[in-house]
Amino acid sequence: MNKIYLLIFVLLTVLACNSQTNKEENAKQTDNSSVEVKWTDCQNCGMPTNDFPNWQVMVKAEGKNVAFCSPRCMLIHLADSSNNIAKAIEKLEVTDYYTTQKIDGQTAFYVTGSDKTSAMGKDFIPFSTKEDAQNFMQEHNGKKIYSFREINKETVVSELK
Repeated sequence: MNKIYLLIFVLLTVLACNSQTNKEENAKQTDNSSVEVKWTDCQNCGMPTNDFPNWQVMVKAEGKNVAFCSPRCMLIHLADSSNNIAKAIEKLEVTDYYTTQKIDGQTAFYVTGSDKTSAMGKDFIPFSTKEDAQNFMQEHNGKKIYSFREINKETVVSELK
């Protein structure tokens, strides 16, 4: 009787492992027309990005999605020359501060030095329009507005001190 239980246990274990493997293989297969975004822990600091939905950033580079808990973490990670993500960005989504909608991070405007902070502290606060960034800067004592192309390693270091 114990052999039957053992056999059933082994069969169930094998079936469960095969099921998990199939799920993982299916998740790896992506259709270029729609990429499933999987929010994971921040690539830079390890914080769970789902805990900060109003600050989330997703970078697609080299065919992979890389999640960040805030623009700050994303910019610190991109400024690190030891990885190739900055040179291989296919898509970059940040969360607009006012609308909380995902917007193109490469065309966004970022305000620094304001009285608002992200979960990580001082941050580059994203907006879809320059007008929104200017309004925010006036309302919240912002220091400067940057386009994505204007932000480099030196900017990140000086703005986040």
